[in-house]
Parts: sequence; C-alpha cells; structure tokens
Amino acid sequence: MEWYDNYNIGIKLIDEQHRELVTMVSKLQKALSTDAERSQTGETIKFLVDYTRTHFADEESLMNQIGYPDLEQHRRIHKKLIGDITEILIRLKKGKSFNAMELIDFLTEWLMHHITQEDKKIGRFLERSTIAAPDYINPEN
Repeated sequence: MEWYDNYNIGIKLIDEQHRELVTMVSKLQKALSTDAERSQTGETIKFLVDYTRTHFADEESLMNQIGYPDLEQHRRIHKKLIGDITEILIRLKKGKSFNAMELIDFLTEWLMHHITQEDKKIGRFLERSTIAAPDYINPEN
C-alpha cells in the first residue's frame, strides 16, 4: 500500500494521520507476508486499531467543530471498521485462523475508499465553509 498526494483531503492533521495509517497497513502487510509470529501480528493489528481509534476521534472532533452535516453517518462507518478489526483481534487471541491477505486487501480497499470518497467530502465542506480554521488547512492547498 502506497501513499499518493492526491489522497490529501486538505486538512493537515488528518492528512498526516492518513499517511501514518497507510504506513501501518504496509508494515502489517510486510509482517503477514514474512510469516511473522502470531503474537507480533496481533501486536501490529492492535497498534493499528489503537491508532485508528485516535485518528477517528480526531476526525470526528474536527467534523463536530466545523458543523459537518454527515458526522453521524461518518461516525457509524468508523464504528463498523473498529468492530470488524476487533473481531479479527479476538480470533487471533483465541488462536483461530484468519486469511491474512484478505485482511490486507480489506484494509487497503477500505482505507483508500474511505479517504478518497468519505474524507474528501470533509475537506470540500471545509473549503466551502465560512469557518476560519487555518490550523486545519494544509498551507499548500
């Protein structure tokens, strides 16, 4: 999984976190492709979940601050992903199997779709908004 600048949504904090999420998914992909120990894979997934929760909280807080109209729908999408990944963690802890490549494909597709479809809407909303939020906007946008 690679980061491309066209994934930027124009909100500095969120773009930085998205880049970090892409990096984490890439690290997980590498760990899974090298048959890393189950405990290492579980730790990597747990770290990804924890960071994702932090990112979602930041993103939802921003959406609340700017009066983003689709906040609740966006929040439900976030909650569903956390639930799906948490189920995988539970399976790992119980020693049950899961298809590693399906997980990577799922995370990659979900993240890219979410950034380019859902999160870009937040950036466009903020661009059209009368709310002054210079701390959130990337200087190059």
